[in-house]
Amino acid sequence: MRFLSTALSIAVAGGLLAGCAGSPSSPSGPPIMSVQGHPVYSVYDDVAPARAVTLLHALATPDKVKATSGIYVSLFDGSDLLGYAADNKANKKPICTVTGVSSVNDVAVDGKGDMIDPDGGSGYVIVHKGPTMCGKEAGLIQDSYGQPSDASSADAITGKIAVGNIFDTGSAPGSISICTLKGGCTANLTNKDMLEAGGVAMANNGDCWDNAKENTTTGQPVLLWFKGCAGGGKVATGFKSTYYGGIDIDNKGNLVIIDEMALAVYIYSGCNPACKLVGGPFALKAESFFGKLNKANTDYAAVDRTDGVVDVYSYSTKGIKYEYQFSNGLTASLAPEGVAQDPRSQQ
Repeated sequence: MRFLSTALSIAVAGGLLAGCAGSPSSPSGPPIMSVQGHPVYSVYDDVAPARAVTLLHALATPDKVKATSGIYVSLFDGSDLLGYAADNKANKKPICTVTGVSSVNDVAVDGKGDMIDPDGGSGYVIVHKGPTMCGKEAGLIQDSYGQPSDASSADAITGKIAVGNIFDTGSAPGSISICTLKGGCTANLTNKDMLEAGGVAMANNGDCWDNAKENTTTGQPVLLWFKGCAGGGKVATGFKSTYYGGIDIDNKGNLVIIDEMALAVYIYSGCNPACKLVGGPFALKAESFFGKLNKANTDYAAVDRTDGVVDVYSYSTKGIKYEYQFSNGLTASLAPEGVAQDPRSQQ
């Protein structure tokens, strides 16, 4: 996709859910929201048609036995976030569901097991309390800077959340919003080399990276490093990807980055700003944009949107090898895109 000039505008209707009160960041319940006359954007170069969206979020349907580990999958053209068992070789149905979501590109889990929904259709970032899968809503933040499409945080409830905006409001290129549940989104990180913000990652030391599409000079993707998740960022050197994609951080601090066009994963150390390639490129089974590691860094899950399945691989810096896939409850027509493992990699 080339740059789309259609303005992205999030409008919030005046009413609140019946029986709920408080500011948008209150955990008592989200307001009714709608996207009025403007499309939202997918990382897969899709533009969703203009539509009105009524968001009734925080309606979780958990399994009977409260699961504290598993895999979340988001559906860009669906209204649910699905939670699966961590080991789903048997291709079982979801163990829990969060309903009422809208145009979700990626989904994230923080270092404490809280789930983060960067809800593109509503323009809110919504946090669900862990470590139970599909836990109750802990709070939500209106992202006034753009369309939230990815997120990363060590502690989403009390700390900072880095929110990747695929595009900003109006015709502006993408950015990273720095937000907290208590204070909202108070900073917006931009860079002249960022057009569309792709995968975003925040390290435990507070640094942030964004794999952006595309450098306006060369037409190539860039990896941007923001020290302390602040400032204008620097372009990482030694970055070899041919197209943008998702980012995760392994337990040695390496960046694990998908090249969506090449169907491959690169593993880098450093990138602050000089990158050193320590693994890859390792071939993926199919087209994936986002991929995430489990806590032990033994498994790497990536969504194959074309076939509507989740592929699970073994992981090491010496190789990423396909193990199995699951698809129960998924379909390509709902555009599965994002994935998160709970508990996540501890970096």
